[in-house]
Amino acid sequence: MSVAVCLLLYSLVAVFVGPASLSPLTDTGHHPRLGAAAWSVAMASVVASWLGAAAFAIADFAHHWDHPGAVVVLCLETLRGGLTDGTSGAVIQIGLWGLAGLGTMAVVASAVRLLRALGRMRSQTHSHARAVHLVGRRVRGLHALVLDVAEPAAYCVAGRPHAVVVTTGALDTLSKPELAAILAHEQAHLDGHHPQIVAVARGFAGTFPKLRLMTEGADHIARLLEMCADDRAAREHGRGPLLSGILALTGAAPVAAGALGATGVAVLARAERLASAPRVELGRTALMIAVVTIIAAGPVVSALVAISGVVCGSTSLL
Repeated sequence: MSVAVCLLLYSLVAVFVGPASLSPLTDTGHHPRLGAAAWSVAMASVVASWLGAAAFAIADFAHHWDHPGAVVVLCLETLRGGLTDGTSGAVIQIGLWGLAGLGTMAVVASAVRLLRALGRMRSQTHSHARAVHLVGRRVRGLHALVLDVAEPAAYCVAGRPHAVVVTTGALDTLSKPELAAILAHEQAHLDGHHPQIVAVARGFAGTFPKLRLMTEGADHIARLLEMCADDRAAREHGRGPLLSGILALTGAAPVAAGALGATGVAVLARAERLASAPRVELGRTALMIAVVTIIAAGPVVSALVAISGVVCGSTSLL
């Protein structure tokens, strides 16, 4: 069995087993940074496996570039021998070639769709960032751009430069401690590159809408990164002001695609988490670290196993 097929098999296991394994570990919001990393690594490892499989397949086809008919002749002769002699390995080899070819085309097409989606989202967020820098105004002592909008809202948007945005409605609604906590939440998003991470996750979900790992992963990542920002804001300004500030802004949402708002995702779950006393669960943390490590090593181990022939029984590239 080839390296390409081993990588594809790993990706299939991750796609079907990943959601059921990760959801129980991350639903509670315990150690949200690790939880977001677990989902991100799982999604990225699947895509990396597909790209690796395509690369090995392309390398093998390129090896026969000077003799384009050799691959077809070899496949036909192998298939004929397998059918006449009853050799099952021949049929399997033909299937592997077909699988590799189809997989390569699918990976290339998906990569093009993903890059286009990410390009659109990047263009939208950068355009919005430029717009708020043009129309927003600075207020002394406030590390944010103020928009003259009656609806109370606060959000951040990635661009060149980035921007934390707050409306006059939010300034009228929030107390000073609440406003400080909300703005710290938004700054935590920008410092942690959360808008970019969420954009990539949503790009995966949009490119592979039939895969639960991608669609559920994007939702989990967005929710967990909100909790990461909550934790930083709570450390700096206290859980009480942050919780009351979130509740005061509940219902307001960012007006830009790709923007992250303090009350845009999983408000109830986050409010319950902030209202309850934090608990240290060392066992769950250790398990999450182990899961992230295993998932991250999966594609590499699959390729090494195939190359060494320990399980796959072949040292060929395809």
